Amino acid sequence: MAGPGRIPGRYNLVIKGAYDTFDHRMPVKEFINRLQNDDVPDKVSVIGLEEALSDDELRTNLKKAMDRRANDLEYQNPTVQFVLEGSFHRQGKTYDLRYDDQLHSLQDVFGAQLEREGDGDWLVTPF
Repeated sequence: MAGPGRIPGRYNLVIKGAYDTFDHRMPVKEFINRLQNDDVPDKVSVIGLEEALSDDELRTNLKKAMDRRANDLEYQNPTVQFVLEGSFHRQGKTYDLRYDDQLHSLQDVFGAQLEREGDGDWLVTPF
């Protein structure tokens, strides 16, 4: 059985320190490259999304790479965590990340299917 923040076949968004994370960590830019090369590790923690959310080009590149590889990831079924600093903020049916005194839309990257798990410090969404 998968532990908290570690559901295979989904993007797991976890607040740093709330759950165990994987030893294999990579920054967002490397994750984009791995997606493009169809080389995503079986278990990985992606770090630095907070900064990517405020960088229009990086955010767009991440979303496009994730969209292009969604079917491949569903078949491969890796466990991908995004380890974030800050806190989740729900606004209506969407979630934002409160980081550095600003709200950053998570829907811009992950779409509208984000669901809350745990005590509010873990979100999941399909690939």
